[in-house]
Amino acid sequence: MENFKIRFFLEKKSIFTALLWFTIFLNCILRAYASFGFGFSRKGYKFSYKLFDKAIMFASNKYKIPAPFLIAVIRAESNFNIDAVSPKGAVGLMQVMPETAKTMNLNAFNPLINIIAGAKYLRYCLTMFGYNPVPALACYNAGPGSVRTIYIKNRPKFIIPPYRQTEIYIMRVYKYYDYYRKLLKH
Repeated sequence: MENFKIRFFLEKKSIFTALLWFTIFLNCILRAYASFGFGFSRKGYKFSYKLFDKAIMFASNKYKIPAPFLIAVIRAESNFNIDAVSPKGAVGLMQVMPETAKTMNLNAFNPLINIIAGAKYLRYCLTMFGYNPVPALACYNAGPGSVRTIYIKNRPKFIIPPYRQTEIYIMRVYKYYDYYRKLLKH
């Protein structure tokens, strides 16, 4: 315990780091709370955090996306808030657009289905760009029409849209992915 406190204060270099640690601490408390079988209900659905873990693992296995990468996308998109709604209208943990979910015949407002819908769309973006994660994340964030592919000497080169938000998003996902990969030892 003492080592944790020392490490926390030594690594506290900015407000962002402190907020990150607070979020992790809060998430640990919620997971401990959920491990005793407690959950929450929303619009007639009864959830527990164990269900979210199972949904993430199911989507990870089904769509062949590493679990830490999927968790990093959820963290970057909604910070684990099931009621998150973006200014553009994307909803849920994976911030799926309702129109995208409708084309996949999925309900984006159910948090468990939202994880699966987001993973399915992320897999679509990955296959579209040859399993290269940077253009796939840009596709997921800014839309498939915004990432262009040009061919230089029979090799595809991807042009990421020059949106500052997309650049920040990709960097955040990679930072979270590195953290969760170490945490989950993947």
